[in-house]
Parts: sequence; C-alpha cells; structure tokens
Amino acid sequence: MRASAAIVFVAFMAAGCTRHPSVSQPHQITVYYCQAGSDKLMPVQFSIDPKLQGSAAQKYALNQLLVGPTVGRDSVVLFPEGTQASLSRQGKTAIVNLTGTATKSFQGGATDEAAMFKSLTYTLTSFPDITAVQVLVGGQKAAALPGGHFELDEPLTRDTFAQ
Repeated sequence: MRASAAIVFVAFMAAGCTRHPSVSQPHQITVYYCQAGSDKLMPVQFSIDPKLQGSAAQKYALNQLLVGPTVGRDSVVLFPEGTQASLSRQGKTAIVNLTGTATKSFQGGATDEAAMFKSLTYTLTSFPDITAVQVLVGGQKAAALPGGHFELDEPLTRDTFAQ
C-alpha cells in the first residue's frame, strides 16, 4: 500500500511541476566592432532571449551594431550617429539598406569606413545562414557611400576583408 501511495505522490508532484512555466535561459550572439584607428575586430557578446531566432536575432544584432557598445564607445569605430538600417534576406545574402546620416556624406577616413563595413559583415555572417552582405544606400545599390570610397556594389563577405 505504501508503494502505491508513493507512486500517486510522485505522479502528483510531476503533474504539479508542469503547471509552472519554465524559465528560458538566454543565449549569446556576437556583435563585432572594430577598434578605432584599425581594422582589428573586437567581439562583444550579447545575451538574448532564446525565443529571438532567425531574422529577429539578426535584426537585433544589426541594431546593436548601429547603437554601439554601452562602454568603450570611444575605442571602436561606429556608424555615424543617426544611421538607420533595415534587414532583409535573399538566400544566404543579408540585404542591409542604410538610411539616415550615413547616406548623406561620409566624413570619416578610409580606415574607419572599411572598419564599419567589416563590423557589419562579420556581425551578420556570424549567423550560420548568412554568408554575404549586400549594402544598399537609400534603397539602391551604390558604388560607395556619398563621400566615401569603400566599394559597396558587390556583396561583402569575410574574404572581402582578408589581408
């Protein structure tokens, strides 16, 4: 009789445990910034809700790249303040449409310009389903940013930045 009471108690406890929602553990994404004055990558880990998957996680990473890190902002190359971007996909290529400040007239040097796009490319290609990044400027393919020199007319890959 005791064995059946124990089975009922265990069954009751197991049923009671399923009523409480489980706590999701965050998972990590990496946003790559470039060190100011160089093209050295500085990976920064962000914890995100595991429910944020696929394109939602990719858009989150893109937004974190544009906003910049919470500390050490002066030590990394950032897109000009006021730059906005939308993200779509075409196969394994991320299509990033830049709008706002970056599309007006780029004022940085060639090293900083290359670093911005290296950061963008490494951040998005850290997702296994993205191998390249096509940058649009104001919704159009462009040879470069206005006032810039970095070639944007072809998709960017990690090999684009190989030295």
